[in-house]
Amino acid sequence: MPNRPLTEKEKLAWDFAKKAHRGQVRKFINKPYFGAHVVKVNGIVKQYTTDEDILCASLLHDVLEDCYDDPEVGYNELKDIFGKSVADLVSELTSDGDEIDDEYEGNKGDYLTNKMINMSNGALIIKLSDRLQNISDAFTASERFRNKYFQETIKIMDELEKNRRLNRIQGLIASQIKMKLANISSIFKIKRFDQI
Repeated sequence: MPNRPLTEKEKLAWDFAKKAHRGQVRKFINKPYFGAHVVKVNGIVKQYTTDEDILCASLLHDVLEDCYDDPEVGYNELKDIFGKSVADLVSELTSDGDEIDDEYEGNKGDYLTNKMINMSNGALIIKLSDRLQNISDAFTASERFRNKYFQETIKIMDELEKNRRLNRIQGLIASQIKMKLANISSIFKIKRFDQI
């Protein structure tokens, strides 16, 4: 069944994200980013919740990070159109390149691990869904990217489970991620960094 917006507000977020990501393509598959990633993340989230703000934020989760040079795309624009709750979720999901460089010495995996441990419950549902969608795409990625993303995801999931109590929805998505990791390990004969 194809994914589609459930409410008018979600349709507005759908159209906003589609326009914001216009011209962007998904790595390794060379398809439009909106359909190849954003809609899929929204579809994963939709399997677990019908919370309108979480669904809207799942569609908008990359706009601040990927469309920062568009004057129509910013925190204030999101807040004016979708409300503070959605804008705050999207802001929480946006990676800060300066912080990664300055505080984590360029290590995005460590940055994301710490960020995810401290996220709000709604943001973590979206971020785990994003990670699940990204790890699903690892099957078609280059070997170098797949291996790096596999190890990063293993580390994030290990630390997340050690340092945060996941709610039911987060636990279900985390289980899906672990199944994908096991499949990738089996198919591509990748060993965990701590088993090498």
